[in-house]
Amino acid sequence: MPRVIAQQVELDLTLDQVLTVVRQLKPEEREVIRRAIEPKPWSQRLETLLARVWARVECYPITEEEVDAEVELARTAIYAQGSN
Repeated sequence: MPRVIAQQVELDLTLDQVLTVVRQLKPEEREVIRRAIEPKPWSQRLETLLARVWARVECYPITEEEVDAEVELARTAIYAQGSN
């Protein structure tokens, strides 16, 4: 059961009670709630993820030689697993 604390008042509410309260809100207030609980579209989540990745790339740049070295380490590890 959801619990709401408002100004140090604690309430135990059922889903029906929450819905009743939400239905009493103005349409624009209900829209705020809908946007708050609705997941963002996958394209927006992807853009956010890519922005974080690119920000990290800018903070911690990696050279092509470092990438090549990591690829070679991975290949060596995979080859060693295949030989066993």
